[in-house]
Amino acid sequence: MSGFYDKIKDALSELRMLSGGGRVCVALSGGADSVSLLIALNELEIKLSACHLNHGLRGEASDRDERFCRELCEKLGVAFYSRKINVRELAEKHESTEQAARRVRYAFFEEALSRFDAATLATAHNANDNAETVLLNLTRGTGLKGLCGIPPVRSFGEGFRVIRPLIYCSRAEIEAFLNERGQSFVTDATNLSEDYTRNKIRRRVLPELAEINPSILAVISRMTGGLRADSEFLDALAEEALAKARQGRGWNALALDALPNPIRARAIRKILIDGGIEPSSLRIETAACLLKKRSARYNPCKDRFFTIRKGICFVENIKQNYRNRP
Repeated sequence: MSGFYDKIKDALSELRMLSGGGRVCVALSGGADSVSLLIALNELEIKLSACHLNHGLRGEASDRDERFCRELCEKLGVAFYSRKINVRELAEKHESTEQAARRVRYAFFEEALSRFDAATLATAHNANDNAETVLLNLTRGTGLKGLCGIPPVRSFGEGFRVIRPLIYCSRAEIEAFLNERGQSFVTDATNLSEDYTRNKIRRRVLPELAEINPSILAVISRMTGGLRADSEFLDALAEEALAKARQGRGWNALALDALPNPIRARAIRKILIDGGIEPSSLRIETAACLLKKRSARYNPCKDRFFTIRKGICFVENIKQNYRNRP
């Protein structure tokens, strides 16, 4: 399976995944993808640890997965940390179980990274996951960001980052790697159910596209790589525009309004994210429509407002009784 290793090495090198140095912590679910990632990185002699979050959503099956991960790490001599959390009990009002699981998961990842004195988390997203994400975004309606697929490297939390060393590897290559070694893994039954849209894309749509073009995964991978470079360039222009439009603790609304649409949308997106507002096309468009006003207030979610006061736009958080005013 030298080709499998070569693809991982290419991803690590070309995308500068290990540029930060230090220990890498693998997010280990026990599934084929994360098991292959752990074994491959361990054999590449990368300083490793692993973490596993037991969401408690599947009863004994969740506990089985945690035991499997612990035993695998003991066998490989990799430091392991896990926690069991009842995600349903922690879900906040108006928050789905899936949203709660994601929020809890990344909080756990930060905890695990701090525990291991690591700054890099490795997740097992692969070429199939990337293609599925692009197709799923297309079904929902998307812009350039959605067509960029899964970012191979991204920052999160306080000084941490995520890397995806399997991003060039297909699921078939991953399973072949494990089969060749006789390595077992666990299977989440929910991944087989077509009650979930992503699973329909995985089990129906991608196989049909592969009949039209057997290289569909590589084609989508090349596309997302090129579009990602374009998107990063536009993001850089938006950062420059925000710096120029800065006034005190806010931004000159008319200066932002005068920007070309792609730059303006990215600038607003960053303002919303930094202010704790999850961006969407509708929220970005609504905020953009207000920029010509001298005074305006838009409440896109819960206790946060996109506000324009005296021609200066900013986000205010009412719940914390704190206002990010200019």
